[in-house]
Amino acid sequence: MNKLQHIKIFIADDHPVIAQGIVCMLSRQPDMIVVGSANSGQEMFQALPKSCPTVLLLDLNMPGTDFYENIAWVKKHAPWVKIIVFSGYYSPDIVKSLLQEGVMGYVAKTSKPNDVIEAIQTVVEGKTFVAPPANSQSDNHLAPQQYERQDDFRKRLSLSRREQEVLELISRGLSSQRIGKSLYISKHTVETHRKNILRKLDFNTSTELVKFAVQQGLV
Repeated sequence: MNKLQHIKIFIADDHPVIAQGIVCMLSRQPDMIVVGSANSGQEMFQALPKSCPTVLLLDLNMPGTDFYENIAWVKKHAPWVKIIVFSGYYSPDIVKSLLQEGVMGYVAKTSKPNDVIEAIQTVVEGKTFVAPPANSQSDNHLAPQQYERQDDFRKRLSLSRREQEVLELISRGLSSQRIGKSLYISKHTVETHRKNILRKLDFNTSTELVKFAVQQGLV
């Protein structure tokens, strides 16, 4: 008799109740096993390589590291791992952006439990899976129990990766000319990004941008 080949799953989420709920749900699947977990990016960097998972369920909003950084790290150090974002936030733009970064699945935390199972099974087959409501054309609204920090994080999700890079460099005190040289773009393009960032975040000054970047852990 052939031994059952388990799908090994690693969970990165800073909400213990959610993480434990996923563990309990997946424990009922005969072909799936949770091999590790982390509640921050740094913990994930330490624990994931030792666990050798097939699939990573990744929360976007974790303390310590940027979600783009987390994804890039996994793609570099564990390229065999299939990444499924499991988040309370979703919009067409952020889903598209993350798929372009190499994420293979996106499941909103308001999705049905079976969607998580289907997402895991689908990405293991090498296919992309986006569960409803994250596959809709409209942005999500925050649940009543979510607070100001989550509101700020949702604002941050409205920024493209390039805009987040520009925001980080603005917050480090670099001029538009130096930012342009650093990112190999023109000063005019940097100024356009700056205007778009201010508009999206509903700010008026660079001081507000710096404060926001610090609060979001970008600097």
